[in-house]
Amino acid sequence: MKNKKGYIRIIEAVFAILIIMGAVLVLISGNLKHSDISKEVYDKQKYILEVISNNEQMRNEIVNGQTTLTNQFIEKSIPKIWGFSTCVTDIDKVCNNAQKNDKNVYVSETIISSSLTSYTISKKLRFFVWEK
Repeated sequence: MKNKKGYIRIIEAVFAILIIMGAVLVLISGNLKHSDISKEVYDKQKYILEVISNNEQMRNEIVNGQTTLTNQFIEKSIPKIWGFSTCVTDIDKVCNNAQKNDKNVYVSETIISSSLTSYTISKKLRFFVWEK
């Protein structure tokens, strides 16, 4: 009779450990879904804005207030799971063009000025990124 009580206690302890491990695994898997991508997004935005500011054709387009070529380049450069929008304004103006208010929106900006051959007013390019 005493041996049966020992086996029952061992089985109870094993079940308790399994329940605790299951709860820990559920908590850990819940935290993995909300991974932080901000560093990756900001690094990619910095790279894209640097390429745009060094490309004379895209700079001229932005200085003229257009973003067609720039948006095509950005679309090819970012992952498909990210959405984006751009906004070109004067330096002293505020641009709030983020389209996804219910998600985390990452914003970077750069100032695009004239080239060596022509002088025009400088523009600010603001670049918004979010997860789709």
